[in-house]
Formats: sequence, C-alpha cells, structure tokens
Amino acid sequence: MKKIILFLIAVFVLGAALPLAAQTADKKLPVYMRPTKEQRLEFKQRNKQIRALTKKYRKAQTAEEKAAIKAQLTQIVSDATDASMAWAIERVAAEKENLISWEQKLQERQKNLDEIKARRVDEILSGEAERRFKLSTKRWKKEMTEMQKNMK
Repeated sequence: MKKIILFLIAVFVLGAALPLAAQTADKKLPVYMRPTKEQRLEFKQRNKQIRALTKKYRKAQTAEEKAAIKAQLTQIVSDATDASMAWAIERVAAEKENLISWEQKLQERQKNLDEIKARRVDEILSGEAERRFKLSTKRWKKEMTEMQKNMK
C-alpha cells in the first residue's frame, strides 16, 4: 500500500498527474485509473487557453498587459494543479479501498486453505475449472470493452 501511495505521489510531484495520464500514458493505465472524458476535455481546454495566453503575453507591449495576462495564466495553472491533485487523491483513496478488500479476501481464504485446495483438485478433475475459466474470460473481455467505451 505504501508503494502505491509513494508511486502516485511521485507521479504527481514529477509533473501534473492528470495531464501525464491524459496525454502520454492513457493506454498504459488500467481502465479504472484513466481520466474521464470530461477530465480529458477540461485538460485540452486549459491547454488551449494556456497556449493562447502565452502567445498574448509574448506579443504584449506594456508591463500592465503582461501582468494581467500573467494573472490569468496563474489562475489557469492553479486550477489545473488543483484538478490534478484532486484526481491523484481520488486514485489513492480508490487504491486504498482495493487493498483493504484484497486483504480481507486473503484472510478469509487463508482460514479455509485446505478446503480450497481440495475443491480445486475436484474442479480440475471434473472439468468444471476449465468451463469456469472460459466463462470468466468471456465476461472479463465484455466488461473491459464496456469500460473502454465509457471512458471515450
């Protein structure tokens, strides 16, 4: 759990986590960790605003114009950083919940380890294990397809 938290903090410290995920590592992240469609749209809009304000700033003639543009740019960057931080906090919370759930399941399974082993041997010999594997693979592929559609 500490490794996951440290990893997410490191990603955030090295650069805005949301923009990184939205632009470069979108396909590498598990579907449930990818930014939502709305988050990606907000990111793109902020980037357009930043580029436009940067051009304006470079073309500005007076110090007052530059100061006004810099204030706008500061606000946009602040909003982007806040959004990125909120996304990272949300991900850490979700991973903590996942970890707690896994730990509980493992503790339950450890209590019945001999029974689980015996049942597994019976399932293999009867062919039930192979049937379940095929069904779960089919179900998993269907769920992944649906999740990917929802993320677009």
